[in-house]
Amino acid sequence: MFRRTAVAMRRHRGSNTIALVLALPFLLITATAEQNGCSAQEQVTLLSLFDESWEVRDDINIYLDLEGVKYSARVCQKGADLRIAFMAEPRSGETFKERDAVLSFDPVYFLIHGLPIAFDPLTGDEQEREYVFENERMYIEVSVTDHPRVLRMHVTSRKLGNRGELTIEDKLRQSRTIRWLRQQTESWSGLREGQIIAQKTLQPILCHGGYDPQSVKTAVIWANNMALSGTFEIIDCALNRQHPAQQSVVYAGEIEPAGTHIWGGNNYIADFSGFHAEGMYRVRLKLNETIEVVDSNSFVIRKGCYLDLAKKAAGWFYYQRCGIEVPGWHEACHTEDAIIREDGEKVDVSGGWHDAGDYGKWIGPGTVGIWSLLTLQEEFADEPVEGLGMGAYLDEAVWEGRYICKGYWDGVFHPGFTADLEDVCTWLGAPECEPPRVLTEEEALAYSTKGPGISLTGAALARLGRMVMPYDEELAHRCLAISEEVWEIECGVDLSKPEYEERRGSHLDLQAGLLLTDLELYRVRNDKRYLEDARIRVSNILEAQDEQGFFYRDRARSSQVVECGNHLIALYRFLGHFHDTGSEADMAKTAGIENAFRRWADYVLGFAHLSNFGLIGGESEDGTAWNLRYEHGNRRIGTFAWGLATASILLGEPKYLEAAERQMQWIVGFNPANVSMMAGVGRDPGCFHHRYCFIEGHQDGVVPGGVLNGIVSGRGGTVYLGDTDTKNFVMADVPFDYPLIDTDVWGWTYVYATNEYWARNNAGFIMGAVQVEKAIRLAGYK
Repeated sequence: MFRRTAVAMRRHRGSNTIALVLALPFLLITATAEQNGCSAQEQVTLLSLFDESWEVRDDINIYLDLEGVKYSARVCQKGADLRIAFMAEPRSGETFKERDAVLSFDPVYFLIHGLPIAFDPLTGDEQEREYVFENERMYIEVSVTDHPRVLRMHVTSRKLGNRGELTIEDKLRQSRTIRWLRQQTESWSGLREGQIIAQKTLQPILCHGGYDPQSVKTAVIWANNMALSGTFEIIDCALNRQHPAQQSVVYAGEIEPAGTHIWGGNNYIADFSGFHAEGMYRVRLKLNETIEVVDSNSFVIRKGCYLDLAKKAAGWFYYQRCGIEVPGWHEACHTEDAIIREDGEKVDVSGGWHDAGDYGKWIGPGTVGIWSLLTLQEEFADEPVEGLGMGAYLDEAVWEGRYICKGYWDGVFHPGFTADLEDVCTWLGAPECEPPRVLTEEEALAYSTKGPGISLTGAALARLGRMVMPYDEELAHRCLAISEEVWEIECGVDLSKPEYEERRGSHLDLQAGLLLTDLELYRVRNDKRYLEDARIRVSNILEAQDEQGFFYRDRARSSQVVECGNHLIALYRFLGHFHDTGSEADMAKTAGIENAFRRWADYVLGFAHLSNFGLIGGESEDGTAWNLRYEHGNRRIGTFAWGLATASILLGEPKYLEAAERQMQWIVGFNPANVSMMAGVGRDPGCFHHRYCFIEGHQDGVVPGGVLNGIVSGRGGTVYLGDTDTKNFVMADVPFDYPLIDTDVWGWTYVYATNEYWARNNAGFIMGAVQVEKAIRLAGYK
C-alpha cells in the first residue's frame, strides 16, 4: 500500500492543485478547540513546538499529497534531532477530517538513523513509521489533521560527527547507488581450508617500487592447497628474449616453504637477497607440480631507490596546489577564498593545497606535509629552483606555509575553504568550476585548529621560517612570530583543568609539539628558555612509555598508542641537537631516548611476522592476531618505517632496517592485493577517489606520486567503504582480516576509505622513505 501511495503522489507532484507553503519562522496557525476536540488551553501551533534553540531548516522543502488542500510545514533541527511539523489548512469555515497522506522531502546531506517517529503533540501518541528512499527523496506515510503533527528523526552526518551511529541497514535503505566488492576466491587451484583470498593465476608477489642493491629481496608465492617445489629465475628485462631462445637468466634459486596463511594458503618464498646488480628484472617460477605461472611484475634494483620514491611522493603536492593554475591539470581555482572577520575585515585565504581527493584545505594535513618536505630538503638537499634560489621541496612547503599563515589570528588556525562541512566532499569536477569559499569567522571557527594541539603547526612554521630566512625574510619572520605566540599559548595549557576535559588524551601530542617547537626556536633565537623547556618535554615523553614499549596518550595511562607518532620524531631530533653537549643530564637523556626506541621497536616487531609480507599488525579487542590493524593504514605504515629505520640508525640493528623496508615495500606492491598504492609506480588498483578524475585527460585518476589510504581489513561482516555524504555506497561482506581495496572499476571510485589520496599519506611515506634511505647509507652499504 505504501509503495502505491508514494508512486501516486509522485505522479501528481507537479499538479497545480498542490500548494506548497514554506516553513517560515513567523508562521502562526492555531488549531481551535472545536476543530480538534480540545480545550482552548490545549491550543498548539507550528510555532509553539520549537523554541529559539532550534535551527529552522529553510533548505528542506516538504511536500504532502493533499490534492486540493493547502498545508503548512516547518522543519527544525537541534543537533542530531530533526523534526518536521505539518498540518492541513482548510478554507475558512470548512471542516477537515483526518486524512492519510505521503510526506516527502529531500534529506539533503543527512541520513536517518533507525525509523522516524510520528508524534501527536495533543495526545502524546507516538509510533515508528516506515519509509522509502527513491529518486533522491524520502517518502513517509503520515496522518494529517488541521492541528500540527510531528515527525521526529535521529539524523547522522559528517557535520554532526555521528556517522558511526549508522547501521548497515540504515545505509543500505537510504543508498542512491550500491556496489559490492567481492571476495577473491576464484583461483588456479583449490583453496586450502581456512584460506580467505587467492590469486586467479599463480604469480609471484614482490615490490613494484624496486629494491636497493643491499635490501632483503623476497617474492611471496601463494600455492593454495598445493605443495610446490622447484626453482625461480631472475630474468633481465633489458636482455630478455622470447622462448625458445635462451633466456637472459641472471640469478636462480630454490623456492622455500613459508608456512600456511589465510592469505594464499600454502606460502612459499623466493629469496633473491644475494643478487645485487642494478637493472630491471622480473621473476619467473620453474615448478615441478604445475606449469601454471605468470611472471612477476617488473621491478628495478637501484641505489637510491627509496630516495627516488620519496621525491615522487613530494612531487604530488605540486599537483594539489590551490589558487593558481597547475598546467596540464586545472586552471586557477578558488582564487577568492576568504574569511569575513567579526569586524568586517575580509581575509584572503586563497592558496595552499587541496588536501586529499576533494578540494578541502585542512591545517593538520598541511602541517605534516610541510614537515615531510622540509625533512626531505634538509636530509637530501634539492637543487635550487631557477629564479627562486631555494630548493624545490622548500618552495613547495612555502606554498602551504603562506596559506596557513594567512588564516592565523587570536591563537587559532582558521581553514579557509568551506562554510558547510556537509558540502566539502560532494563537489565533482575541475576545481576552477567550484564557487569561491567565502565564510564568516564564526563558520571558520567551527572547523578550526586550536589548542591544545597547535604546537605541531607552530613547530612546522618555525622550521619553515628558519629554512626560508635566506630567501624571504618577511615570510620567515611571520612564521617565527606565529610559532613563538603558539608556543606561549601551548605552554600555558593545563590538561588537568575542567576546560580541557575533552582533550585529556592530547598529553603526548602536546609534549611532542612543544618539544619540536623548542628545538626549532632555540636554533633561531638561542634563547635558553627553549632549551630548558625541551629537556622537560623529553622527560615527559619518556615517562609516557610503558615497559612493554608502547606509549600512552594521557597522563592517566588509559589510552595506548603503538604507532610511531610525533613523540618519537621529537625525541630523535632532540638527539640531533643535544647528544654531544657534554651535560650529564643530556647524556642520560640520550641513553633514555635510545632505550625508548629499542623498547618500542622490539614491541612492534612482535607484530611484524603475522604474514610473509612483514607488515606491522596488531591485536583485535579480543586478543586475536590482526594482520590489518590500522584503517587509513598507509600514513601509519610510512611512519612505522620511519621509526624502525631510526631504531636501526641509533642502535645499529639490521633487523630494524629490514622491517622498515618491508613497510615501505607494502605500499608499493608487496601486499596481498599485489597492487602499488603509489600512483605512477607499478601496477595500480585501477581506480582512485579524486575529483581530478573529472578533468579531461585525467580520467584515469592517476596523480603522480599520490599515496592512497590503503588496504583495510574485513571485519567478518559488512564493511562500508564508500561515500556517506553522497549516499553512493561501496560495501563488502568478507571474512575478518580480508585485505580490501577497490580494483573493480576504472578511474573514479566512491571508495574513499581505501582509494583516496591524502596529504597525510604522502607525508608519512616521505618520512619513511627518507629515513630508510638514510639508514641504508649509514649502514655502510654505499
